[in-house]
Amino acid sequence: MRTIEPETDEQIVSSGWTTAIAVLMILLGIIALAQPAAGIAFPFFASLTSTLLFGWVFIFAGITQIVYAFQSRGAGKVVGKLILGLLYL
Repeated sequence: MRTIEPETDEQIVSSGWTTAIAVLMILLGIIALAQPAAGIAFPFFASLTSTLLFGWVFIFAGITQIVYAFQSRGAGKVVGKLILGLLYL
């Protein structure tokens, strides 16, 4: 009996860039949360920076989603995407 495997996006799943970025983010997270006594970094400033960064990312994503909503066809699609954009904001 033959089974059918679900389709996956090979470019995203097997991308070396995705793995490299993940490893880099893990290393940067470890460095950011290291003990201040070691003189490496300060957790307070790392938390503040990441909060501001994610805030700006969500604002940009919300604006982009709202613009994308108005380019969609059909009232149902526009409303759904518009609500999602407002939630991002």
